[in-house]
Formats: sequence, structure tokens, C-alpha cells
Amino acid sequence: MELNRPTAYDIACHFCVSRITSATIPATRLSNILETMFRGSTLTALSRTYLQQQNLTELHQLATGQITYEAFIAALDPALVASEQAAKIEHQTKNADRLAQEAEWPVECRRKGEAAAAARIARAVRKSEQVAHYSSEREAAETARIDRETEWAVQCKRNREAAEASFKARMSKPGYIAPTPYDIARHYRVSHLPSAVTSPLSNILNALYQGRPLAAAYLNYLKIKGPARLYALAIGQAIYESYISGIDADEVARKNAYAARLKQAEAQRVRHEAAEVARIARESDPAYVLRRKYGFFAIDESLMPRMMDVLQNVDCGNRVVPDDFVWLNTEAKKYFIGELRRAYHLREAEFCGNEYRRTQDPWNAINASAHYRKCDQPTSALELLASVPVIQLKHPRIHSALCTTRGGVMRDLGRCDEALQLGKQGHELQPQDFRPCTLLGALCMELGNFGKGHDWYAKAERRGASKQGIDAELRGIFLRLDKATREAMRVYLLATDPNRYRWVSDKKSYRKSTSVL
Repeated sequence: MELNRPTAYDIACHFCVSRITSATIPATRLSNILETMFRGSTLTALSRTYLQQQNLTELHQLATGQITYEAFIAALDPALVASEQAAKIEHQTKNADRLAQEAEWPVECRRKGEAAAAARIARAVRKSEQVAHYSSEREAAETARIDRETEWAVQCKRNREAAEASFKARMSKPGYIAPTPYDIARHYRVSHLPSAVTSPLSNILNALYQGRPLAAAYLNYLKIKGPARLYALAIGQAIYESYISGIDADEVARKNAYAARLKQAEAQRVRHEAAEVARIARESDPAYVLRRKYGFFAIDESLMPRMMDVLQNVDCGNRVVPDDFVWLNTEAKKYFIGELRRAYHLREAEFCGNEYRRTQDPWNAINASAHYRKCDQPTSALELLASVPVIQLKHPRIHSALCTTRGGVMRDLGRCDEALQLGKQGHELQPQDFRPCTLLGALCMELGNFGKGHDWYAKAERRGASKQGIDAELRGIFLRLDKATREAMRVYLLATDPNRYRWVSDKKSYRKSTSVL
């Protein structure tokens, strides 16, 4: 295409219709009509009808000769004309830039081709230099190898000559006795090897001793299976004197390594014995035995004296005095757990149980039962409660407390039906007491009846149970449930109050809590 020939876009701009996409695309119906008009040719009837169908009225009037081009431009919106002119100028600028880039492409391609050719030549030169360098290194290495092997061959000959001369000198002495294979093995310091007195190694040693050349098979045997130093002597890498000094050095190093191992083993034995003595002493210490019994292996130094007094007191079967109980729940709170807390509740249970047997006061039996439950002895609680004569309980409050406590024991023992009956009986006796409600709520939750459980807890809260205590109980129940029931409880609690029970979705917030029953 000639550079001065107008494009479809130029013609569209000329008629101020470049905003119409089909006007700027060559070979479309509209662009063909515009090109015909631009050349001054007459449009066909179909083309004129098409202009009318596209609502290009002014263009149709221009095509039919009703108005001149100047009148056509004057009839258009000045803003449209200005926009078309600006678009035309922008298009021309872009086209000029494109043409300039296309003109630079051959130069750029030629430059890149020259650079690629230069790079190929440079690579070829580097490769040639590398090949020459490697070849030179190989030649140098080969020369050095030949020189070494030549030197070894010369030294090997000297070794044979020296060995032969020594052998002949020994033979010429009066009373000469031929050495045995073991004697020759001792001469070369290999008598510790069983193979040194049998073929083929004994043959090799005999040849070396007499200064005779070794066959290639014998040399290969030494290289693969023989002592490395003996092979070096056989091929001339070493003389007999350096061979012996090397063996002596190896022996010294071996003895030193053995002595170091013995020393290390002795030091380890001493450390082990010291550790064992320390362990025995530690485990024999009554204070250590007591701490270990109650699971305390590390206690703050500031708390140690008083804690030891508490442990000794509890271990002797005594109750925790009130001041120590306050201290255990404040300063030493993080240690008042596990075995110590169970021991505390056991001592309290035993005390309350003895008080009941002494006074026959049912409240002492109820308190003892609560402590027995907290030290994981529900059976003892049940035995004590069974001794309380229910028929003599006239006041509804104590009767309700006994039913509720007994229901809690049944719950611990897994006898849920009896626990439910006792909880309901306690609620009937004391409708305004929250404790039977919390028992029934916990049982329903554990049985998967979350709706009823939530209702019972709501009743307990209205009757005075703390929200914190109820939530702590729910956390404990949640942790003890199996996976499927726990998931069902999680869904129910989040649907009931997602803000209050958001902890069910946060594993870090799960913590076991003490029952509020």
C-alpha cells in the first residue's frame, strides 16, 4: 500500500464517523460506501438505502447531492467535528510512530543478529581455550604421572637391589639358617595377618625379601587386598626404612586412639557412677520422695518451705489448716492441683464423714460426699449417703440437698437414669434451689438432649447460679464428650448464643473446670 493513500480510518475521519467501528474496518459495507463517496463515485440504490437504515441522514444527503461537503460539515455538531479532528490527529501520530518503529526493526534485527553472531564466536573462542587448557592440564598430568612412575620404577629397582644384597649377605654368613614364612612376615611387620604365612602373600613377601621382581598378578593382589604400605614398597613409592617408620607411626596412632577410647570410657563410667550416686541420694531424701509423691518436681524457692510443711501435714493424714488453704488458693494456686488437691478433698471427706458418724448431722454426710466426688471416690460417697436415714429427713431443704448430692454421685458412676430421677426429686422438694437444676442441665447435656439441658441451666441461672459457674461446667462437659456429640453440642451452643459460647470454636480456650454441683 502506498504511504499517501488514505486508510479506512482516514476516510472515516473525513466524514466524521470514526466513532462507528465498522467505518474504520477495511472491506466492511460501511467502509466501502465511504470509500466510494470519497472517490466521488455514485452510490448504488442499495448503498443509499443502507445509509438511511443506519440513521446516517446527513451522510445520505451528501451522497445524493442534496448538500455539499461544506454544508455537511457545518450541519454536524461542532464538538463532534472537533472530536473527530482530534482523533484523526492522534491516529496519525500513532501511525507515524508505528511506521518509525517498523523502519527501525530491520536495523534492530541486524544489530541483534550481529550481537548473536559475536556471542557465538566468543563462545567458540572460550570453548577452544578451555579445550586447549584442559588438554594442557591432561598433558601435564600425564607427564607428571609418567615421571612419577619412572621414579617409582627406578626406586623399585634400588629396593630390589638392596634387598638382594642384604639377602646374599645373610646367606654368606656361617651357620646361616633359611628364614621361615613367619620370620619374613615379622621382617615386614605383617605377622599379625593370618594370610602372611600362606600363598599368595607369603610368596610376595619372600620375593620382596630376596629382591626378586613381582609378577603383575602379585602386584594387583597387593593393590586390591594387601596392606597399602606394602604395596607402596613393592612399586617403589617407599623404601624399606620409610615403610618401617610409617608402620611404627601407625602403631603409635593406634595405641593413642585406644588409650583415648579407654580414657573416654573411664570418664563416662565416672560420670555415670556420680549421676547414679546423686540419684540414689536424691531419691533417698524424704523431701524429694514427698514432692515426687504429689507430683512436684520444680517449686519456686520462695514457696518451698511452706509447701513442704503443707505436704508433710497432708501426708500424715491431717487436714489443711485454714491459713494454708487460703495460701494454696492465692500465692501457691498453680501448685494446688492434681494429687495435692485430691489429698485435700480426701482429708476433708474423711473429716466430714467422721463428723456425720459422730453427730448424725446429714449436712456432714452431704459435705463429705461433695469432697469424695472431687477426689474421684464416688463409691465412698455413695456408701456414706446410703447410711443416712432418708425417712428421718423432715425438712425439704436438706432432703433436696441429699437427693441432689446423691444424683451427682450417680452421675459420676454413669447411672444417669437414677441421677435424673434424684435430680427431679430434689427440684420438686426445693423448686427455687438452683442446684438440682444444674444437675439436670448437666445430665441432659451429657445425654445429648441439649435443648432440655439449656432450659435447666436457664432455670438455674434465674435461681441464683452464676453465669461463670454454668459456663465452666459446660466447658467441662464439652471436653469429656465423644467427638460426634461434642460437634453436635458445639453447633447447638453457637446457634443459641454465638457470643457467649464462642469458646467452643477456640481450642486454646478449652479448659477443664470443677463441677458446680
